[in-house]
Amino acid sequence: MALPNDYHNLWRWGNPENAVQLSQFPKLQLFLENRFGKKLNASSKTPSVKISSSRFTENELKVFFPKLKPNQISLEEYERLRYTFGKSYYDIIRIITSNNSFSPDFILFPETVEDVSYILKQAVANKIKIITYAGGSNVVGAFDTDMSFPVGVLNMQKLNRLIEIDSDSHTAIFEAGIFGPQLEKILNEKNFTLGHFPQSFEFSTLGGWLALRSAGQESGLYGKIEDIVVQMKVVTPSGIIEDVGFPRHACGPDFQRLFLGSEGTLGIIVQAKLRIHKKPESYFWKIALFKNFGSGSEALRELIQSGIHPAIARLSDVQETQLSTLIGHKEKRGLQKFVQSIMKSWLKSKGYHEPCILMMRFAARNESDYTAAKVAERIIKKYGAQKLPSSVASSWESTRFSLPYLRDTLVEHDVLIDTFETVSSWKNLLPLYHHIKNVLKLHNDYFGKGGLLLCHISHVYETGASLYFTMIAPQEKGKEIQQWQELKKIVSDAIIEKGGAISHHHGIGKDHQNWYLKQLNPETKKLLQAIKNHLDPSTTLNPGKLIDAQN
Repeated sequence: MALPNDYHNLWRWGNPENAVQLSQFPKLQLFLENRFGKKLNASSKTPSVKISSSRFTENELKVFFPKLKPNQISLEEYERLRYTFGKSYYDIIRIITSNNSFSPDFILFPETVEDVSYILKQAVANKIKIITYAGGSNVVGAFDTDMSFPVGVLNMQKLNRLIEIDSDSHTAIFEAGIFGPQLEKILNEKNFTLGHFPQSFEFSTLGGWLALRSAGQESGLYGKIEDIVVQMKVVTPSGIIEDVGFPRHACGPDFQRLFLGSEGTLGIIVQAKLRIHKKPESYFWKIALFKNFGSGSEALRELIQSGIHPAIARLSDVQETQLSTLIGHKEKRGLQKFVQSIMKSWLKSKGYHEPCILMMRFAARNESDYTAAKVAERIIKKYGAQKLPSSVASSWESTRFSLPYLRDTLVEHDVLIDTFETVSSWKNLLPLYHHIKNVLKLHNDYFGKGGLLLCHISHVYETGASLYFTMIAPQEKGKEIQQWQELKKIVSDAIIEKGGAISHHHGIGKDHQNWYLKQLNPETKKLLQAIKNHLDPSTTLNPGKLIDAQN
């Protein structure tokens, strides 16, 4: 199938009109070309994606789903192709190298909870598998499915309504297909916020956040999505699951929690009651530069264990700190360049040979927030940090949701760029960080080939923290998928070997499944399988995911 002119919509992040070019980042381009030892030129190859024919005709689908309206069913080829991929590096490479053959047979667009329940009933009766799709921003192979059996995609985007805001109880009920900006706009108009801002915020939905246990960038203040949700309504092939949604209770096990992180394998989340918060009047930043990653992480540990909870606490290692100075649209010249060189010399003279930047954002709600920030300043000073102006954070803040656009243009210039994340205890955090770097060096000579590995601590807890890594390397032409698979195995094995979780907030999907199963306790796996057998006995929902693995 020859792709239409707007084929970029299949794999580019977000809105195509917001796409960037590598030439807009001259310092970064020059750095990478020197590092890789080659010029970075945009690929001239035009993708040509294969797509299998649907197993069904319009008339057959009308027989299977007679109660659905014509605009709720689509067999259109380009529409089906759109729902084949997520937004991971692997998804991009499969499109660019024309390495895919199958797409779902049809797309369904339910408009009500009753529609979802009806579709599942008919799917079971007609032996059709169902994959739930919302924003499509997934980066762990959520839509990579065995197409040897009939597959329909359930697009949840029409279930996007506000059901209720309870201003007294600080809760709100939304349908699960609502996108982040729409949900936040509704709350902001009532002077509330959900406080959940993952990097995919603009192009992901409430249901996706819940199904993959998402973490927002401000989770230090508001928590991960499992801390925000109070109650869910879930449609399963066996019926609807919903509890009362008490603030807290001791009425037996909390069965609602089964569906957090279930990735569409146990049921379809259609509605959720959420904790909401008064919108802060403003935010303010505290920025510091540490002499190394170790002292910065120790400062963060003491800070969080002292009861200080910045909305954002992000500590970049030396590689990420250095690279962040290259992500600018303009070259510094004249006096600016001179001042920058003097600053670098001064930092080195003070022992900042491996400078690592910490950015903390605090909500300004009352006087206690300013007091907490002052305590934070005392703690970071204790660990030898140099205070920096708050304006340093302005560049990151203005691009916090748009960095994937830069990824797209790098991939077009034959650069491998992918991310992975984990979480571990404070005791194990730095050993895990160093282990991953050492394994890459020993097993793949990754760094000798020009590869870069960036890392930051992204989410902090009293007991541990999350490490978020970015790999940047020259692509091995003709072996793009094999190269990615080898690196994915190396870093994932290293995470498991050193006691990290295979995912902190991206989820499992197909990409992490093997390592998830290695970490899953045998009895837990049996229990999960038993729950699956009860709720979805015909394995209609998202086959091949989580415990449905074919190993």
